[in-house]
Amino acid sequence: MDLTIKVLVLLIFLCLMVSGCTRFADRSSNVILQNPETMDFVNCKVDKWNSKKSYEANDKCVEDYKKQGYIIWGEL
Repeated sequence: MDLTIKVLVLLIFLCLMVSGCTRFADRSSNVILQNPETMDFVNCKVDKWNSKKSYEANDKCVEDYKKQGYIIWGEL
């Protein structure tokens, strides 16, 4: 019985982990921007936690650079 509970807990944990990883699969984790005047490049990257807050911070980073005149050059 004790082994069954451990296996069940492990399966639930793995399911939650997999669903959390696919949650942001459609969003870029690294956005490369370029200033068309100076030709400088900058990166906005999602931190290692890949949480909702991480992606929100990345979106804010991109928007802040866009306000400075940067354009999106590429996304990974």
